[in-house]
Amino acid sequence: MSSPTPNSRIATVTIDLVDRIDALLPQTQCGLCKTSGCRPYAEQMAQGEAINHCVPGGIPTIQALAHLLQVQAPEQVDPDYGITPSHRLVAFIREDECIGCTKCIQACPVDAIVGAAKLMHTIIEAECTGCNLCVAPCPVDCIDLVPGADIPLTWHPPQNESADALQQAKNRADKARERFLARNSRLALATEALAKRKAEKAKPALTDAERSALMIAAAMARSQLKKAEKQLSAIQARGETSEVLLAQLPELRAAAQAAQDALEKSALA
Repeated sequence: MSSPTPNSRIATVTIDLVDRIDALLPQTQCGLCKTSGCRPYAEQMAQGEAINHCVPGGIPTIQALAHLLQVQAPEQVDPDYGITPSHRLVAFIREDECIGCTKCIQACPVDAIVGAAKLMHTIIEAECTGCNLCVAPCPVDCIDLVPGADIPLTWHPPQNESADALQQAKNRADKARERFLARNSRLALATEALAKRKAEKAKPALTDAERSALMIAAAMARSQLKKAEKQLSAIQARGETSEVLLAQLPELRAAAQAAQDALEKSALA
């Protein structure tokens, strides 16, 4: 077995480091660090980005990151990125004002909003990370951020919290990460499917000559099948059998069906 190349070893080490950094982040997926989520910020930190851009994580997360990366911990979150809230926040929809536009559902990075077009939406509080991303898109301004469950934002010391509360914070972050990744995977598949449909529609339409050729091929295949069936029927009527014709029938039927399918598909192009 060949040994890993230097580049593959570097890639493995980098992925492992990103995983360990990401495991320390609060998984709010808020984008306040000016990336598209906690994992992208972890990737940047693995490449040397400053460790004090995580607003929800605050000082405890900065210190945990500094310990992991063996760097000096900044004294505060960079004020250009925001101020760490003193309490966990969650979104709240004033449901009687909701018009069911689905814009908040599309914005939520962890699928914590349920509803459908032109129907009332509501927040799944236990899944909401308080990212604030659903507030701006709402055209009727019916979403507020309110105090959520009494669970700390992070689970890193130093914090005057019980071990149970810190474990709840860790569990909540792990679940938010799973929902964020699952949503991204679903959206990627949907984007891929849409691109495939567009590519199919972009294929050039058949010319009249090509369509005519398909019609002739389908007609000939049907004719050959009917001819063989009639011959076999006549032979059987005389009390005889034809192993050759019997063996040919499945192939002729398959050819006739394939020709017909091609013709029908061309009609949709």
